[in-house]
Amino acid sequence: MKAIKKIFLGLALASSTLFISCDEQLEILPNDSLLPETAFQSVEDLQNGLNATYAQYNNSTITLNSIFTDNTKVGIDNGGQQLPLHTFVMNPNTGIAQTIWITRYRMINYASRVIQAFPGVDAAGQETAANHILGQAYALRAFGHFELFQYYTPDYLDPNGVSVPAVDFVVSTENLARNTVSEVLTAIDADLTRAAGLLDNSQTNNRFITADFITALRARIALFTGEYTTALSLANQLIAKYPLADQAQYRAMFLDQDDTEVIFSAARVPGDAGPGFIWHFAGGGPFIEMSNSLFDQLDPTDIRYSTNLNVADSDPGANLHLINKYPGTAQEFLANIKVFRVSEMHLIKAEAEARAGNYTASQMTVKALRDARFGSATAQPTYVNLNDALSFIFGERRIELCFEGHRLLDIRRQGNGFTRDAADCGNLDNACTLASSDPRLVLPIPASEINANSNLTQNPGY
Repeated sequence: MKAIKKIFLGLALASSTLFISCDEQLEILPNDSLLPETAFQSVEDLQNGLNATYAQYNNSTITLNSIFTDNTKVGIDNGGQQLPLHTFVMNPNTGIAQTIWITRYRMINYASRVIQAFPGVDAAGQETAANHILGQAYALRAFGHFELFQYYTPDYLDPNGVSVPAVDFVVSTENLARNTVSEVLTAIDADLTRAAGLLDNSQTNNRFITADFITALRARIALFTGEYTTALSLANQLIAKYPLADQAQYRAMFLDQDDTEVIFSAARVPGDAGPGFIWHFAGGGPFIEMSNSLFDQLDPTDIRYSTNLNVADSDPGANLHLINKYPGTAQEFLANIKVFRVSEMHLIKAEAEARAGNYTASQMTVKALRDARFGSATAQPTYVNLNDALSFIFGERRIELCFEGHRLLDIRRQGNGFTRDAADCGNLDNACTLASSDPRLVLPIPASEINANSNLTQNPGY
């Protein structure tokens, strides 16, 4: 891979709760210091480091995509919770912009530590297991970079445009500037290629990285970067392997009781903040609810109606719409995060077909998804031009993928901005419309990073 310029990425990259950097060692090290050569001595140590890497993935992108957009409104029990984010307060000091940056770069740095330590570990007799760990570390590093790419890159399609720092080493106090779109994508591709050559393809647990995770990530990348032929081919590979969930399986999926169409699911364990806490208090009261504009798109005969909406506790006539996407168990809201599902691959396929002008094929792809969700045959869509096709497909994405971390990114890709329903605005001054040209659709580089490193440039509008 092309040599990457060194940069300082602030506390997000320099700090680690598991390891102490040896870049500036004192002559006498503290007794509790862990150097790479002592922290990783066995395959088990590598696995523990990998587990810590997985643990860095959190709910922050789901929070942003739901609360910042037209998929939610202020809840009946709201006492100020998430109001700044919901009313479009976005600046270099905004917490969510810092959290996504910090957690994804920490995941990248943890993965790099596992990669760096690998050559020094004696894996005799455990080569396959060790290589599988290494492959997962490369894939997680690529995944972290792409998530950052999605949120902090102003223009996905400009290869020379500014993106995020691409880092293929363990960071301590390095300083440099943001890489270009093409450089970041090259770095991601290189890590995914390495990962694919190392994974043990007999391992199929979807709580961990598999070859199908790599295919799904590549399909999503191809969609965002306009490589629609590639996106179609990769999506078809996964559609051939994973059936769509039927209505009973779909409901059970978000209770972690069925994995029929799940390609990768980020595990939540007791002590984690499950997705449900994004919208509800621990006792179940809603401080953020489903918006009227999203509710109006749902059909009661569609399983997504009762999966997305808590029907029993909602009262649409009284403007009460409780979110039910990740109910979890009891009041714990610990359902695992569904990062890749085959339904997304159907929607990627439909969009790629439409962009190629193959509208009939695209319509049939969407119909197959809707048939599964309604539990019976549905009418075939009838769009006859690209604008109508994309409007229909993005509308279907809004319903199928709501509260899973896609809405803001879809609004960006569609290029239309959004206007909230009048019933969702209430007294939200100047927080009903976000234009397609609004710079807040792209996250700012956190102020702490800019202040620490003069080589980092800020995104336009901040």
